[in-house]
Amino acid sequence: MTVLAFWPGYFSQIGTAKIAWHVHAVTATAWLLLLAAQSWSIDRGQRSRHRSLGLAIFAAVPLFLIGAAGVEHSMAVATASGQDPFYKLWGSALGIYDLVGGAAFLLCAVMALKERRNMARHAAWLLATPLLLTGPALGRVYNAHLPGLVINGPQDFPLFRWSVHLGGLTGVAIALWLWSRHRRHGQPWLIVAAVIMLQSLLFETAGFTRIWRAAFVASGDISAAAHVLPAVAIAAAALWWGWRAVPPRPASSAASAI
Repeated sequence: MTVLAFWPGYFSQIGTAKIAWHVHAVTATAWLLLLAAQSWSIDRGQRSRHRSLGLAIFAAVPLFLIGAAGVEHSMAVATASGQDPFYKLWGSALGIYDLVGGAAFLLCAVMALKERRNMARHAAWLLATPLLLTGPALGRVYNAHLPGLVINGPQDFPLFRWSVHLGGLTGVAIALWLWSRHRRHGQPWLIVAAVIMLQSLLFETAGFTRIWRAAFVASGDISAAAHVLPAVAIAAAALWWGWRAVPPRPASSAASAI
């Protein structure tokens, strides 16, 4: 879905894409591959490998947020320039949408660490993260293939609004379906559904306010490093808290677990 969604705007012109988009593509792909590897390892009963791979979260999450912060900065610059008709129309709204998505991604990762001894909730927190991609990714798929929402040029850019909401609703539907099958430990699915709905609400409201637009455009005047460094610091502190929130196993329990 990701390749299909971002083929026109990224993969088909990868040689001329901005550095920020390359970093985002690599780090997001690395995160998805880590999720796949973790699912595979625990499904095969390879607990030791699963735990070892799990430590990669301390690198993968900050790297993902570096990519997200870089894209946020590049969108702010494009919005401020006024030369890109797409970002001139949707830049500030997408900025707040992605900001909330990045914060929710970090929340899910931290809670997965905090609840790592509850297998069902640990898995749900981690597997909730790809659902945060459904709005922007599926939205672009709908704009390319769904009759009535196909964008053929700048004159059709207003249709992007409806594809984002439809993509988000698809994510909400998946999250609620998963919750219905795992209600006892399904709180992460409800939370990610609420986050996606909040993103849609802010996209339509706060995203177009003068205050937010001015702040978003102003953020483009700050260096990319000023976006990245706070994101890494917050991610590192949050992950450390999530890890330390679980008390160490007693020596006897640790020995028996091995």
